Amino acid sequence: MPRAPIEYSLLPSVLDRLIDHDPKVSTEPQSGRNPLPAQIKESVKRDLEWLLNSKQLLADWPEDFQHLSRSMLTYGMPDFSSSTLSSANHQDKLRRTVEEAIARFEPRLSRVSVTTVEGREFDRSLRFRIDAMLRVDPAPEPITFDSVLQLTTRAFVVQGD
Repeated sequence: MPRAPIEYSLLPSVLDRLIDHDPKVSTEPQSGRNPLPAQIKESVKRDLEWLLNSKQLLADWPEDFQHLSRSMLTYGMPDFSSSTLSSANHQDKLRRTVEEAIARFEPRLSRVSVTTVEGREFDRSLRFRIDAMLRVDPAPEPITFDSVLQLTTRAFVVQGD
């Protein structure tokens, strides 16, 4: 007996539902309700890149306001533009910060792990590998992203699975 195709039950993000991919067409297709796995992965990749390139509005807050750690005021990365990232300690601190930001602000991913990838000599970038489980039904699936931080511009580029 042939198997029925697996249907992924995941509503696209609010942003994905608001973006008009074809402005010349006045009606939207019904297929937008259940995106394909490739569309989900592309959406997560885009949102990760935006997260990593966003700067936090609030870097430090009083202990009495710990709930702020998950608010939009702390969305993104701390400003590290004046930091030197040449030492292994600073690179590891940045790696942990990336991992924490993704775990905190990307609910479609679980079990997030970020590792530093050895770059080429004289490479003006830092490379990170992001491994996680993508929360989709019927079962979560592993996903990997390669991320590059350009040291000259301090901009992240995320490449996907």
